Amino acid sequence: MAITVVRLVAAGFLLVGCLNLALYWFKSRHNQTEMGVGRCLYLSIPLVIGVAILVKSAALARWVDQYLDE
Repeated sequence: MAITVVRLVAAGFLLVGCLNLALYWFKSRHNQTEMGVGRCLYLSIPLVIGVAILVKSAALARWVDQYLDE
């Protein structure tokens, strides 16, 4: 059960990160401005967090399971 919750949270972070970047790309195309590297890096922070959670999902699920058992 805990692994499902952890993976769902990670998927949420990935979804938010992708939507942030997609909306920034659409806005840049609509306004005919170039995309800034710093802004792209800033908007991709949820992607990095989501990937990190997915990589450590088993360990995080064990920790959540132990925390909830206490």
